[in-house]
Amino acid sequence: MFNRFSLRALSAAAIGLCTIFTVAPTYAQSATNYPNKSVKVVVGFSAGGGLDVLARIVSQRMSEQTGQQFIVDNKPGAGSNIAGEFVARSAPDGYTLLHTNAALMSINPALYTKMSFSPMKELIPLSQLVRLPLVVTVRPELPIKTLAELRDYARANPGKLNMGSGGNGGSPHLALELFKSQNKVNIVHVPYKGSADALKDMLGGSIDVMIDAISVSAPQIKAGKVRAIAIAGDQRSPALPEVPTSAEAGMPEYTMMGWQGWVAPAGTPKEIVAKLSDELQKALRDPATKRKIEEAGYFVVGGNADEFAALLAKDAPRYADLVKMSGAKLD
Repeated sequence: MFNRFSLRALSAAAIGLCTIFTVAPTYAQSATNYPNKSVKVVVGFSAGGGLDVLARIVSQRMSEQTGQQFIVDNKPGAGSNIAGEFVARSAPDGYTLLHTNAALMSINPALYTKMSFSPMKELIPLSQLVRLPLVVTVRPELPIKTLAELRDYARANPGKLNMGSGGNGGSPHLALELFKSQNKVNIVHVPYKGSADALKDMLGGSIDVMIDAISVSAPQIKAGKVRAIAIAGDQRSPALPEVPTSAEAGMPEYTMMGWQGWVAPAGTPKEIVAKLSDELQKALRDPATKRKIEEAGYFVVGGNADEFAALLAKDAPRYADLVKMSGAKLD
């Protein structure tokens, strides 16, 4: 004979079963119909910078493909840690994503003594989008036209040159530290909340050098407002075919290639991850989108979530070594 406790237990079990069988189909359906509303694509740097440019190109195509708006939301600061934590703490439903690079995923964990979250644990890869060489630029008023002349000028004027970047710990910052270490020079690093802000000051004359994504400064280079002296990569860029690589400039050991990709909060359903990855590959194959990306100075890569995860696993120790070599540390 059932007592009141047995009836309560049965009622609780029934409620639990109802919860299981009502929640699970809804979860699966959300993946099948995804996306059925606008998607926020967070960028950890200010508008106009290298990440922002690509994020907007890809988001526009994703909007066209899916019929839902992929809206870029800039949240600059702390080397993109602010944006990364915002996305990591967001609902893992595919409606808040992060357009990121090596700064957040691979560099910051080695650069910052304390982080309020773990990028590699709390964010999961969707797809690498591009590989990008960095271009070394200087103010045209300076008597510097080659990497060797930059080295010689910095040696003759220690601490007088400064370099602006989109923030501490990013690939441009480490590219400077690598150049300084290899050439035994003193160039002052000036971090901004975004590359566009640094470029603005370079055009105003208060920043001497920048090492950043080609997309950041290509229009100013072509207009003659800044001078490109080398590509810090292993091949010339179609966007700037006249600019030599660092190897061609006599410094083959000076190479810094970045990447950009999309990640999502950990716990995002596998079905949504797979769909996003597939849609991103489709976007990158679109001829008009591919042309825009290449004109901005990137090499289109693509790849699924597993391939992107393999890149992240390979990057982490490499950048940790570079951070250690640079001596850079942030609180």
